Amino acid sequence: MRISIVGMGRVGLVTGVSLASVGHDVTGIDTNLGTVEMLRQGRCSFYEPGLQELLAEQVAAGRMRFTSAVGEALPGAKVIFICVGRPAGANGDLSMTSIEAVAADVARHASHQVVVVVKSTVPPGTCERIERTIDLERPELRFHVVANPDFLRGGSALQDALSPDRIVVGASDAAAFRLVRRVYRDILQAGCVLIETDRRTAELAKLASNSFLATKVSFANALATICELVDADVEGVGEIMGADPRIGPAFLQAGIGYGGFCLPNDLASLQRLALRHGYHFDLLAEVARVNEDAVVRVARKIEDALWNLEGKRVALFGLAFKAGTDDVRSAPALALARMLIESGAEVVGFDPIAADVAKDEIAEMRTVTDPYEAAEGAHCIVICTEWREFRDLDLGHLRGLMRYPVLVDGRNLLDPAAMREAGFLYMGAGRGGRPSDPAALSPAPLVEAASDG
Repeated sequence: MRISIVGMGRVGLVTGVSLASVGHDVTGIDTNLGTVEMLRQGRCSFYEPGLQELLAEQVAAGRMRFTSAVGEALPGAKVIFICVGRPAGANGDLSMTSIEAVAADVARHASHQVVVVVKSTVPPGTCERIERTIDLERPELRFHVVANPDFLRGGSALQDALSPDRIVVGASDAAAFRLVRRVYRDILQAGCVLIETDRRTAELAKLASNSFLATKVSFANALATICELVDADVEGVGEIMGADPRIGPAFLQAGIGYGGFCLPNDLASLQRLALRHGYHFDLLAEVARVNEDAVVRVARKIEDALWNLEGKRVALFGLAFKAGTDDVRSAPALALARMLIESGAEVVGFDPIAADVAKDEIAEMRTVTDPYEAAEGAHCIVICTEWREFRDLDLGHLRGLMRYPVLVDGRNLLDPAAMREAGFLYMGAGRGGRPSDPAALSPAPLVEAASDG
């Protein structure tokens, strides 16, 4: 089937590559000429495991092409996916101007009987507004508008696209449902659950899902605070809770908080949506507050351990908002870096993938290409992203490089007993309450701490 996808960001490109890989003829459209040229060469502008390899394969096979010329790509397409971003507007709401512009392009260039599939995350009623825009621009065009929200996770987006746990389709016409089933036929035949519903329900489902996931994360972080106060272990509490099938273990890991684009923005979008309709969804405001407080609490732990932050060197291990991606949007590591820099600390960051992107966001932060280089001369290490390689660090070598052996584990990634046995002052999130006694550390760092005071 001939498919055009408008917007070659993370959602649009992953969607296009996955559909091309199951045999569709896909054209990707983006207004950024540099992005288009990279994609034509089979290169991605962002990192997602396995994506660049599969992209290069589909480009070489001729199943995927790229252009910036909307007028060339839309005519003849049976299905047009809208995957454009929604930048923040002046009032804090995410702007709908890009989506409106695509609707106008569809009206000008699309062929009859086209199905417009909205994959961008949008508030309920957006499909109807797109429909109205197209009708006003070109009343004779025969088309359908369908809601098909994405549920892709950063770091596993390609796998989620090829083997999703569910596909949600919201439509108002049986023919539209049938055509979208054809688009996903091979994926559905592999056993994926298909949920067909009305458009507004489908649109709201994405905002609700991400807001609920954010709520679970903030609950775990608030619980970690209680665990520290009563000397309990949040990992054990979370394991017990997660064993209940009504709760499940996912998103119950305490730490430095959630980040990325989707959870913070979808939470805020749902809260504003509720407020516009006269309902104060105060729970969501508290979820966001607890998430912000998780970073503040890590900063306080660092300051408590180091006494003063001014002139101290802090190494951040992990800069992306989660492992498996180079996405630093709303990354807790960057929020922490800004707090530390404002307090006079020197911040050195390491990330296996996202260092260059993070450096573009915070020029004052020095980035290095090796975790041991980041640790050299550091007064404190903070684990901000759950990269697997941080589990395999040589603790003896790491401690020997540091000025003070202080480690704050913002992802509860390491074993507290092993860290303390290696001589570290170790602080996790909700892991037994109190850090190891500084008096148990070797004299050298304590002498240095006193001389710096």
